[in-house]
Amino acid sequence: MGPEQSDSLIYKSYSSIKYWWGRLCFFAMLSFIATLTHGQTTDQIITQLRQVNAKVAGTPCSLGKGMLISNKAMNVFLNNKVSSYLSDGTDLSLYKNYVNLNTAEGRLSINHNFHQPVDSDDYVRSFVIVGARVNVANTYSSRFSNKYFNNQLGFALQKTWMGKPVTHYNNCDSQKFAIDAQRAVLLNSLAAELKTKASDYERALDSVKQSEVPGQSLTSARNTLRRDFYAALRLEYLQKFSEAQSDLLVQSNNFNLVTDNWTTFGVYLPIIPQKFQVGTDVGSDVSQRHNYPFEVFLTHTRFFESPKIGRIFFTLNGKGFVNNAIQSGLLYQADVNGSPAANGTEIVTINGGNRFIGNYRNFFTPAVSGKLVYIPGNSHVGVSFRMEKNFGTYHALNSILGIPIVLIDKKGAPAINFECQLLFVDMSNTIGKIQLPGNKTSIGVTVGIPFSKIVY
Repeated sequence: MGPEQSDSLIYKSYSSIKYWWGRLCFFAMLSFIATLTHGQTTDQIITQLRQVNAKVAGTPCSLGKGMLISNKAMNVFLNNKVSSYLSDGTDLSLYKNYVNLNTAEGRLSINHNFHQPVDSDDYVRSFVIVGARVNVANTYSSRFSNKYFNNQLGFALQKTWMGKPVTHYNNCDSQKFAIDAQRAVLLNSLAAELKTKASDYERALDSVKQSEVPGQSLTSARNTLRRDFYAALRLEYLQKFSEAQSDLLVQSNNFNLVTDNWTTFGVYLPIIPQKFQVGTDVGSDVSQRHNYPFEVFLTHTRFFESPKIGRIFFTLNGKGFVNNAIQSGLLYQADVNGSPAANGTEIVTINGGNRFIGNYRNFFTPAVSGKLVYIPGNSHVGVSFRMEKNFGTYHALNSILGIPIVLIDKKGAPAINFECQLLFVDMSNTIGKIQLPGNKTSIGVTVGIPFSKIVY
C-alpha cells in the first residue's frame, strides 16, 4: 500500500468516525429533549419517590430498629420534636433561623443556620451556626435608674455534628407492617395527584399561542416553561412525601422509641467590652475596668422520643470563659450619694448602687454542667433541671429548675418556647457573706422562637 492510499484510508476512517459521532450526539440531544415531555418527566419523579420508599420498606423487620420513614422525613420529625425545647442558644434547632431571649441574664441572641440541603434522601449530618448576642436588660435599666451602662455585644460561632437517628419498633410485627402499608398508600396517592397536576399544566401549556408570546419561538418558550415546571414539581413532591411521612409517624405512633444525639463546639467572641466603675474603697477615686467575656464550650446531647414515656433531653456541657470579680459576686456594690452624715462622712449604701468596691480582677473560669429535660407525651408542658459546677477563683455550684412550655402552630410544629426558671446561685456558699442571701435565688424566663424553613 502506497503513501497516498494510506492517507486516503486514514481520511475515510476519520470521516466515518466523525459522521457516527455526530449522529450519536444528535440522538443524545433528542433523548434529552424527550425527557422534558410530560409522560417521561412525570414518570421520573414518581420513580424517584418509589426509590425513596423502597429503601425504607427494604429494611429487614427482624432487626427491630432502622427506618420507618425516609431520612428527610426523619429530619422533619426530629425538627418538630427537638425544637420543642429551645431555652438557650446552645439548644438544637433545625430551623434556618431562631431567636433566644434570657431575662435572667438580660441577653438576646439571634442565630442563623448555614446548612444547605443535599439533593438526595439523607439525614442532616452537620452544620454551622453563626449568631449575635447582645445584652439588653442592663442598657434599658440604666436609662431609668441613672446608672452606668453594662453593654455587651459579640458573635457566637457553632459547629454541630448530628448522629444518625434510629427508630426502634416491634420485630416483624404490626408497627413496621402498618407503616409500610400506610406509606405505600401515601406514595400512590401523591403519584396520582402529581399526574393530575402535570396533565392540567400540559393542557394549559398546549393552549398557549404564538401571538401570546411575541418576539420568541413558541416551541422554545414551551420547553423552558415545561423544564422549570417539572423541576419545581419534583422538589414540591419530594418535600410533600417527606412531610406526609413525618405526619404519618406522629399520628400513628407506630414505633417504640426514636433516639438521636448531637455534639456542638462553639466560641463566643465579644466585640464591646464590659465596663465597670470600681473603687478600692468608698473613699477612693473610681476607675473604669474592662472585661472581654470570651467563651468556648462543648456540649453533647442525647435525645429520646417515646409515644408512651414522652420526650427526654440529656445534655452534658463543658465550657471555659473569661470571668471577673464583679460577676462572681466578689465585690460590694455601693452608692456614695455625697450627702454628709452627722459625723461629716458621706452616706454609703451597700449592695444597691452604681459602683463596686474592692479588688477588681479578670480570670478564667472552667465549668461543667448537666441538664435533664422531660416533656410527657402529647404534652406542651414539661420540667427541666440543670446543675453547674465552676472551678478556680469562682467555684460556685449553681442550679436551675425550669418549667418549659411549647406553643404550636396550626400544623402542629413548635412556634414559640417559654421556660419559667427558678435560679439558685452559689448553693455551696463559696462566695461567703459578700452578697446578701436574697441574691442567691431569683426568677427568670427564657423565650425561644424558631422561624423560617427547615434545614433538611
